[in-house]
Amino acid sequence: MKNRWNATTRLWPHATVTLLALACGNGIDTPSEDDAPVEIERDTCEDNPLLAECDTNPDETPVEQAPDDSANPPVDSTSELELARAAAENVLRVNCGQCHGPQLTAAAARAGMNFIDDIDELVNQGKLVPLDSAGSPVVRRMREGSMPPLGNDGPRPSEREIEQVAEFVDNPLFWPEYRPAETCEGQLMTFDDLYAAIARDVRGLDADDRPFTRYITLFNRYNAGVCSEALDRDRFAIAKLVNMLSTRATIGVPEPIDDQRITYRINIRDYDWDRDIQVDGNNFNDGWEAIIDESPYAIPFVGDEADDVREDTETAVPVMNADAMLDVAALGNLYYALIGVDVNQSLNDFILNDLGIDVEENLEDGEVIRAGTTRSAISREDRVVERHRLGRRQGAYWQSFDFNSDQAGENIFTEPFSFNEGGTEAIFSLPNGLLGFLIADENDNIVPESDLLLDTFQADFVARTSVSCSNCHAQGYNMVTDEVRPFVTGNRRSVGREDFEAVNEVYLDPADFAEVIAEDSAYYLASLERAGLPSTGSDPVAQSYLRFNVEVDLKQAAAELGLTLDELDDDLNLLDPRLSVLRQTTIEREDFTDTFEESLCIMQVISRNVPEDCDQFLD
Repeated sequence: MKNRWNATTRLWPHATVTLLALACGNGIDTPSEDDAPVEIERDTCEDNPLLAECDTNPDETPVEQAPDDSANPPVDSTSELELARAAAENVLRVNCGQCHGPQLTAAAARAGMNFIDDIDELVNQGKLVPLDSAGSPVVRRMREGSMPPLGNDGPRPSEREIEQVAEFVDNPLFWPEYRPAETCEGQLMTFDDLYAAIARDVRGLDADDRPFTRYITLFNRYNAGVCSEALDRDRFAIAKLVNMLSTRATIGVPEPIDDQRITYRINIRDYDWDRDIQVDGNNFNDGWEAIIDESPYAIPFVGDEADDVREDTETAVPVMNADAMLDVAALGNLYYALIGVDVNQSLNDFILNDLGIDVEENLEDGEVIRAGTTRSAISREDRVVERHRLGRRQGAYWQSFDFNSDQAGENIFTEPFSFNEGGTEAIFSLPNGLLGFLIADENDNIVPESDLLLDTFQADFVARTSVSCSNCHAQGYNMVTDEVRPFVTGNRRSVGREDFEAVNEVYLDPADFAEVIAEDSAYYLASLERAGLPSTGSDPVAQSYLRFNVEVDLKQAAAELGLTLDELDDDLNLLDPRLSVLRQTTIEREDFTDTFEESLCIMQVISRNVPEDCDQFLD
């Protein structure tokens, strides 16, 4: 095979890539039966308790299970919070403990800081700021490379490890007692205000554009008291969402229709949403109709301004709250349909027919990069990742393979090319340079989530397309150091010559691999820039999704219903009994969703513009 990936003669174009994790390998001489097996180091409880599935409270005496389960229920000593905390603390201990570890006295530690692996103390001392990794000194210094200091001979955190700490800090599931400062009390935009603003905007458009015009609003965020100047991350979420759901080669930037930039206009033609869409066997005239069909928050309104807007835009629901829209459009089969992926075909067929990539031919010709690891930050299994150039446009396709845990004895060192796949994850360049995400099961079926990957942001740790993937790759592509090539080089007698040559053909050393990551990331970051999006900080789409799915309090409920807090408090007894607890505590988002349309009908009954189908609730 020719090596087309030599760092000095690289032939690929700038491309987008994604690194979910890596793994692969093999060797040179035929192994001898006398050769002792080489020990392979893997994650231990000390390395990564989350991925090693370890008890984070080993000192506690386990409770013995009595025969009568009801009398002595099992004790779960490892909550999701504890596992994620332990993983983040481990990153800090391993990489920063030399100067700031608990083994040092306060006098001996740098800057008197000897609590680097104690999340609570880091928060108390202002070194970590809950829900604000960008404003957390520890995360900021790791990202800028000043911690550990450049002259330090100890280990340095990888980009993925840094993001693991940042993700813990930013995850609202782990900080329920913290809420962002809300200083603009008394803000209220009613549904009448919203539809009046949209009606004025629609009237100013060309008649040919009106049927393709839709609106995305921060109505509920504004009503919750978030100051206009504090809504930039939400605005970024709108811009990124519509472009990461686009199959156009151009970037479409949403346009604000008001001075406070609360409501944004989009033209669905800018994202190729004006085409027919099929989701789970249901046909829709366009992508917007598919989105509003999926969302329980897409409520048709009728009334003075609402009727005019509906007639002009030719849709029953011309406007949606950004987070409610994102909550359905960025997930599952609807997401796949919007980005042009037919889930009825296999992943291999999609790669060949839609992306124009012949994987086997590329492997044979050496036009591929592969890497392998036993220590992925997001998978409990060995992983293999490979990169291909897209066949029909600029960009790249990356796919990662998780080993099947049922195949005993199989690993990336003994089976680098013929292993049994437990699942596949993929990222590919969209025509506009942003990223598309795919998950496939062990049978090559395209599925919405993975039972092999971990997403510590999710309450159940399940990785979901596309929110989990977008969150992990907010800045582009994560560098992962290949373990296979050095293993093969150091154990030449454990593998055959052909495999040894193949490994050296397609597995780059870390420096060259980092070059590929940097070049591919540059293409992706340029696309973010064209969309007016930042290249640093947490992913705005994932953050909006996570914030929307936390428990709802009285203030948030009022905001989404277009009411002041006092208005909802006064009339709460008129609503579903499940909402009565809002005076004392919060309720699950799911319960609020179940009661949303009925609550809206009851509370908006005297407005000029009201929900359309309220008869069932007002009899």
